[in-house]
Amino acid sequence: MAPKPERTKAGTWRVRFRHGTSSRTGRKLATSETFPTKKEALQFAAWLGALGPQGALDQLYAAEQQADVPTLDQVAADHIEHLTGIERGTRLSYQRLWSRTWSPLIGRTPANQVTADKVRAAVNHLGERYSRKSLENQRGLLAGVLARAVELAYLPKNPAKGIRLPRGQEAERTEMRLLTPAEFASVEDAMAEHYRPLIRFLIGTGARWGEAVALTVADVALPNVRIRRALKWSPDNVRTVGATKTRKSNRTVVVPLDLHDELRAACEGKAKADLVFTASRGGSVLHRTFWSRYWLPAVQHLEPRPRIHDLRHSHASWLLAAGVPIHVVQARLGHESIQTTVDTYGHLLPDAQLAASNAASAAFASAPKAITSPEDAP
Repeated sequence: MAPKPERTKAGTWRVRFRHGTSSRTGRKLATSETFPTKKEALQFAAWLGALGPQGALDQLYAAEQQADVPTLDQVAADHIEHLTGIERGTRLSYQRLWSRTWSPLIGRTPANQVTADKVRAAVNHLGERYSRKSLENQRGLLAGVLARAVELAYLPKNPAKGIRLPRGQEAERTEMRLLTPAEFASVEDAMAEHYRPLIRFLIGTGARWGEAVALTVADVALPNVRIRRALKWSPDNVRTVGATKTRKSNRTVVVPLDLHDELRAACEGKAKADLVFTASRGGSVLHRTFWSRYWLPAVQHLEPRPRIHDLRHSHASWLLAAGVPIHVVQARLGHESIQTTVDTYGHLLPDAQLAASNAASAAFASAPKAITSPEDAP
């Protein structure tokens, strides 16, 4: 646990801790560090809690001792700046991820003094705050930064290699709210007429919201629709149209016949670069506005209330209930890995456990019976 800084009479801030051992009594020695500001004191206290006394002191004096060697923060900035093949929003995300995770713990360490033990201490500290998935993302970024330090000859090898992640905190998982066809029909009836084609497209194709509202007339070639871009918000709160979520999210989807006339009408009289689905007064459909003004009133009669994203989940559940192979569902949804589809929807496979049980029973029935007595012998 991190100690609490205390204010001194001189107006500075002191952090008390124990470090070293008395040769006479064998007890830990009490000591302290003093700082001009509370912010610096809190930072040192956080290092004590995460890295221990020696690690905290290493962080505190590292920059002064190794002025000619860049800190890990500086190497991280260099690494992120020179990454290729990523969008501006992704670069900003990496910068923010580094700033809130690794930087406060080991960012001030000179690049040539980063050790496996320091990385382990930081990993264990983050494991108390983040989910396993978040930890994996954080480790990926750190591994890249340390690989850059190796490339620049500050380290002989990557000290993060082989370090196991803790289980992390249990992430709160929002349960899917799957709509039956009858429930969706009730939502459609309650929806403003202008937006009915949009929600029918979402549940009829399994497209993500950002993919649907970024669809242009040029993407529609019935019976197919090509999904190749998505509307998203950058970390600095700028709305942009960019690449889809993953490589396999860039896909072609066959549209149900029932939606063909609606899509033709939505494209009629528009240029190829125009959006298929627009706000009632033109322009892009804003998620927040649609959700509050149109979606919530249309689903208020349902309990629990579904989210817009549940239209995508419902689409997948309808396909699986109809016996569509799960790898086809994966391709239609644009999941990068079949494991994502299995983990998300595997429990919805109709009679999957019963089919497995029946297969095992059939195997038992076809196997020769064991001889348990002389009378059983042929």
